[in-house]
Amino acid sequence: MNIKEVLVNTEEYFEKNNIDKPRLDAEVLLAELLDMERIKLYVNFDYPLKDEEIAKYRAMIKKRAQHIPVSYITGHKEFMSLDFYVNEDVLLPRPETEILVEYLIDHFQEKDMDRINIVEVGTGSGAIMVSLGHYLENSRILGVEIDEGALNVTKRNIERFSLSDSLKVTKGDLLQPLIKRGISNVDLLVSNPPYISEEEMHTLPPEVQKEPHKALYGGRKGLEIYKKLIPQSLEVLKTDGMIALEIGHKQAEDVKKILFHNNFKDIEVRQDYADKDRFIIAYKG
Repeated sequence: MNIKEVLVNTEEYFEKNNIDKPRLDAEVLLAELLDMERIKLYVNFDYPLKDEEIAKYRAMIKKRAQHIPVSYITGHKEFMSLDFYVNEDVLLPRPETEILVEYLIDHFQEKDMDRINIVEVGTGSGAIMVSLGHYLENSRILGVEIDEGALNVTKRNIERFSLSDSLKVTKGDLLQPLIKRGISNVDLLVSNPPYISEEEMHTLPPEVQKEPHKALYGGRKGLEIYKKLIPQSLEVLKTDGMIALEIGHKQAEDVKKILFHNNFKDIEVRQDYADKDRFIIAYKG
């Protein structure tokens, strides 16, 4: 079978299995297998696949037909124009989160600080902290992650982008490792915590349900982490230090109240590409 025939057959197979983007996914997986750009698949339509290539591709498409996300199959995901290693231990980086990261980069570049002390809680793949470290060369970033598997992915991506001098990670529950060490000079605390409510968990698309439950579920109303993290942040942020949080699109008012009751000021809600509330920025009073 040549490339054209394989793509046609795979597209039909994916359609029968209710895959949203059957042709795109077929091409992405084949391009990954053959180590070529997607556009080159069309230039090489008549290229005959070897038996071992067909066998490997069949294994890939079988996983995708089970609604395993493409990025888990290929082992990488682009975020902020950087190619991150990912596996099933971590939540996949979303384009929406790039809005928050871009905002933070612009904000701190304008401040022209000699050094920016940043903490990320719940590093997952490391996409947020690695992107900040990559684009803010004067930053020093500490990531905290409670899950051993996710922690290993973060470490791998720090090494992948040669940032081990300025980025460090530690295992721990929210900000407890910093509080124990008496750290209180943090300029920015950033987190994309689990915020899916119990009700919403049952309505997630099949692909999202393949992602780690612990990185999605935020308790009955999706607010459990905010209720713990925001009070803890007062102990590590410097005066006027920033907290930047991703939130569920129905959670803005609830999270604003938590911030207000903990004496945060200049609370601002920002939206995602669909104009839904998605981020909250605030400053320690």
